[in-house]
Amino acid sequence: MSKSLKHILSLSLLLIVANTFGQDKDIPFDKRLFEDRKEEFDIAVKEIRDGDLHFYDGGTSDLAIALSHFLKAQEFNPYSSILNYKIGVCYLYSNQKFRSLDYLAFAYKVNPDVDPNIRFYLAQAHQLGGNFEEAITLYREHKDLIRENDQIQRNYINKKISECRTGQELKASPVRVWIDNLGDSINTEYPEFSPVISADNRVLFYTARRPDSEGGQQDETGSFYEDIYYSERGYGEDWSGSQNIGDPINTVSHDATVGLAPDGKSLLTYQGINSKNGDIFITRENSDGTWQAPVSIGTTINTKYHESSASLSFDEKTLFFESDQPGGFGQHDLYVSYWDEEKKTWGPAINLGPTINTEFEEKGVFFHPDNKTLYFSSNGHNTMGGLDIFKTVRDPETGTWSKPENIGYPINTPDDDIYFVVTGDERYAYYSSFREDGFGEKDIYKITFLGDKKNPLLAEADILSSDSELFGSNKTTLASEFDDTKLFVLKGTVVDGKTKVGISTNLSVTNAKTNEKVTDIITNSDGTYSVILVPGQSYAVTVSGTSYTIASKTLNSSKDDTNTEVTMNFELFPPSAGLTFALHNIYFDFDKTDLRHISVDELDKLVKIMLENPTIVIQFAGHTDRRGAAEYNQQLSEERAEIAKAYLVSKGIDASRIKTVGYGESNPEVSGEQISNMGSNAEKEAAHQQNRRTVVTIISQ
Repeated sequence: MSKSLKHILSLSLLLIVANTFGQDKDIPFDKRLFEDRKEEFDIAVKEIRDGDLHFYDGGTSDLAIALSHFLKAQEFNPYSSILNYKIGVCYLYSNQKFRSLDYLAFAYKVNPDVDPNIRFYLAQAHQLGGNFEEAITLYREHKDLIRENDQIQRNYINKKISECRTGQELKASPVRVWIDNLGDSINTEYPEFSPVISADNRVLFYTARRPDSEGGQQDETGSFYEDIYYSERGYGEDWSGSQNIGDPINTVSHDATVGLAPDGKSLLTYQGINSKNGDIFITRENSDGTWQAPVSIGTTINTKYHESSASLSFDEKTLFFESDQPGGFGQHDLYVSYWDEEKKTWGPAINLGPTINTEFEEKGVFFHPDNKTLYFSSNGHNTMGGLDIFKTVRDPETGTWSKPENIGYPINTPDDDIYFVVTGDERYAYYSSFREDGFGEKDIYKITFLGDKKNPLLAEADILSSDSELFGSNKTTLASEFDDTKLFVLKGTVVDGKTKVGISTNLSVTNAKTNEKVTDIITNSDGTYSVILVPGQSYAVTVSGTSYTIASKTLNSSKDDTNTEVTMNFELFPPSAGLTFALHNIYFDFDKTDLRHISVDELDKLVKIMLENPTIVIQFAGHTDRRGAAEYNQQLSEERAEIAKAYLVSKGIDASRIKTVGYGESNPEVSGEQISNMGSNAEKEAAHQQNRRTVVTIISQ
């Protein structure tokens, strides 16, 4: 055969169609097909050999290196089934997994026997793309090729098929959310991930791999080391341009975000050279805005194993974290530790148990400021593929956790979904995701929860009321296209009673009639808050905060409050001798001394204050309404004060720290004359309830 004829033959084989995956023939790296391109052929073959050295080692970093070699060879001959297969596998285990499908599909199309595992990998690529039926078919075909006695592999394939079934179910009933890219003030062409957010949605910290990382070092795959960045936003404003947080938090090693206290002032970080051993550190912001040098969170948390995710409770006394230390249920498990006030250290690590932990991975823990809801990622529960985000709620009575619930599609995808954090008011969440419309490899996205479809104003008004600039006078009409929906906005401010400066605190709203908790939120850092409520109901509203006492009020809304805003402001004071505050939501029925269930929440907050201030002594003063004989009401008020005291004692407060007294009907907040002049029985009953109160006075500190 002449040289020119051979050249024409090789070109005809390579150029049957344009350079697309429409090609339907396998063109191997056979030197006889490329005799006129020998030098280029030799270079391409060398790239394949170099890539194979890493490909068959199988580690993630090895596959990344292998991919760089294979792609160079692919430029020479894009139609080799075995090369496309290897590229597809490399992409499948990279941060660009979605690119794997085209390569694996082409390899399978032109050579179904290219590798015994081709169906398995192609099934994974289809699962990632949401093509669940195609994935199930391929998984089953691969399962038929597995030996009957290889039960481990067969069980794994069964799990993958189950994931696809879950994916079909979740995709058929998507949750109502908006998912928005945070934009170029946060995201770049480089990876951004692991966001942590303050409860008031004003401060965002995250991890990125950028050229301006501290030290500018790169790993063997060419990726820059991890560094921590941050962005801030004013109320109602967009996120500012992000900045590297710098020294002393970022070092020449890997530094990553782990968790953030709800007030945004204590940051948990990860330091480590690799993924096999890393520790959790904590740093706190100084009053001048600088940060302290991170210090290890302690040996009860950090081990010689891998700890890389943690979350603090609102009062910073409870820490949830992940670890792969021995003795767990699976790979990484979730643990909890409690702060030992006497020893000034974290207590022993306690595994959260088999309700939460599985034989697989549980990671990316986040404890919501409501002090009961835990979010985490797992590939062991009913996931639709990879790590999905789950939610579990702790029962305050039993201390047990509810069965983890998949939070749904499209938040969860067939890829890994992790590092999910929720704002204190539960309107928004943030997480990192790799999407085709992103700026780079991974971007950070904001999730906006829209609420139930049958109640559109709930989402609309929530979004509108998130900014205090939208509010006007004490009671104004909401501008909304959903004016026929029966809702209203309760808004206001919580301030330090001495400085009059707004503070971030816990605010809870309970239906005073049904005793059902309506919401628990964290007020914004400037003390502002807003919640959506149904008019025509009575609500118990209580605020409390670390290093402060309690303030509570009762809101008796009218049906006329529909589509309006109602303002309720609070002042909180640090505990001090002589300070008096009323607990309006310690509820007793008329002529009864039995505590209603609703009272427990407010008394529990008082227990917390007394535990945080172990030397204070208080007085309970009971008050009744004016109905009944004065002598009887006096006795009733004394008994009610004793009932409240007994509850605190049952929670571990020494009885000697609690004095009681009763005032009967002698000191009402609403006078008898005022009550007589009220127009409705509902108003009168609410006033009587206001008078049936318990007043706390700090006798000594």
